[in-house]
Formats: sequence, C-alpha cells, structure tokens
Amino acid sequence: MNKHLMRKMKSALLASYLLPMLLGLYLVYESGSAEGSLALIIVFLLALAGNFLYGIPVSFLIDAITKKVDRFHFLLSGFLHILFALLSFFIIKEYSFFAIICAALFFLSEEWQKVKKQNFKWKPMIVKSIFMVGFTVLTLYLSLYMHELLEKKTNEYYLIPAGYVGGVTVIYDIEDEPQPNKVGDYNVIKINDQGYGLTALPEPEGTFNNKYYYIDEEGRKEKIKEKCIHIGSSGSTSNDDRDFLYSLFTVINSNCTDHFSTYGSQYLEDHSIGVEEILQREGFGDFGY
Repeated sequence: MNKHLMRKMKSALLASYLLPMLLGLYLVYESGSAEGSLALIIVFLLALAGNFLYGIPVSFLIDAITKKVDRFHFLLSGFLHILFALLSFFIIKEYSFFAIICAALFFLSEEWQKVKKQNFKWKPMIVKSIFMVGFTVLTLYLSLYMHELLEKKTNEYYLIPAGYVGGVTVIYDIEDEPQPNKVGDYNVIKINDQGYGLTALPEPEGTFNNKYYYIDEEGRKEKIKEKCIHIGSSGSTSNDDRDFLYSLFTVINSNCTDHFSTYGSQYLEDHSIGVEEILQREGFGDFGY
C-alpha cells in the first residue's frame, strides 16, 4: 500500500480515537461520571466516517496545493486543514465543531509521523504544535459565532397580564389579526387574561429566544425569570376549512426552579382554555363547545 495513504489512514484512525477520548474526559470533568459511553461510541463512528470520507481526500488535495511550498509548509498546510474543516459548517452546521478538532488532530498526527524518521528537533515541533492548537481554538470560536449568527431564533416578546399563573396558548397564522408590534428584533404577542393570544405570525422555527413580561393595567412591565417558564408542546388542530397551528407554555410567579422550567408541574392548578374552545370562542367554527 502507498506509504502516503498508509500514513493518512493512521492519522485518520488516531484522530477518530482521540476525539471521543477528549470528549469523554471533558464530560467526566463536568459531571464527575463516565456516563454516556454509547454517545462516545457514536462520536467515534461518525468521526471515523468523516475522517476517511472527507479528511483523507482533502488532505491529499492540500498536499498537492502545498507541494512546492517549503519554508511555511507547516503553517499553510495546517491552515488549509482547519479551513476545509470549517467549510463543513455549511453541510453539518454546529457539528463542524467536532470536524475542526478532528482536522487538527489529523494534521498534527501526520506531521509527527513525518518527522519521527528525520532529524527530529523537539523544540520547533512543540512550538508549531502549540501554534496549531491556538489556531484551532480560534477557529472553534469562529465556528460557534457563525452558528450563533446564522441560526434561526424564535424572537417572541410575550406580554402577559400581571399576576397570571397557568397555561398559555398561542395560535399562529391568524389572517384577521394585525401584524405585531416589534421591540427591537422581537415580535410582540399579547396574552389576554384568559391565557391565550392570537397572532398573524407564522409558527416560529429555530432555537427558543423568547422574552416574557408581566404587564399591568398601567402598562408597567416586569420581566419573568426563565425558571418561571416551562415550554410545552406545539401542534395543530383543524375544522372543515383549515388547520390551526399553536404552541403552549406555562408561567408561574413563585417557587420558580430549574426543575419546573424543564419538566413543568403536575400539581399546578391550570384553568386555561383548550385550543378548540379558544377557536370556537373566536368564531373559527364549531368544535363542540
């Protein structure tokens, strides 16, 4: 087998092994346990596929590009390995974070294999490796920034009657409703004292990035803490004419905890109105109420 291909295959294998190992060490540091072994195995398999199907061909391409470069070969080759990994962002989105780490491990592994049979000098290689790690970290931050910049966000700004506690229903894409006011980049959705709101907005997509406020009769607002909001389900219902899209959440104003925010509360007395009853009240057909 071609020695260059063998070297790249070894680099791909090593990078695929090291990625879940580093991730596992991080998880142990964060949680104090080694749970999630299955997820690490999946990471290994995905890294293996990526390194062999994308990493090796790209590495051969970079070798061809940098073939005549001598003095700055290490820097240019390392830069291109990381650049091609960053470009994978447009295909695999946030998972390019792992592709960048794999690219750095792949490149460093190959470079160490190249020099071990030559007149090896520790200091230059270590300095170059440190530089490569630093450049990789900067690229990781760039990847996260790109994801943050391009990611869709819901950006809804809820105004809820002061003191209201219970379930909230929002029904979207109601043509007769006026276009919502905006607060900066956020669309305002007003909730009435019966716990629901209608909006002309389409159902939102993307990461939840909403803001929630209590508002009293004089227009004074009080921000509701994230721990006081539990995001519920979304769905649709229909009559003979059309489908209605809706989403649900629950708001409380005391005993707000991370547990409530994540799981809600089965003990909360909820007097909110069901979606179909809301639609019937608003004149969108007979739903049996």
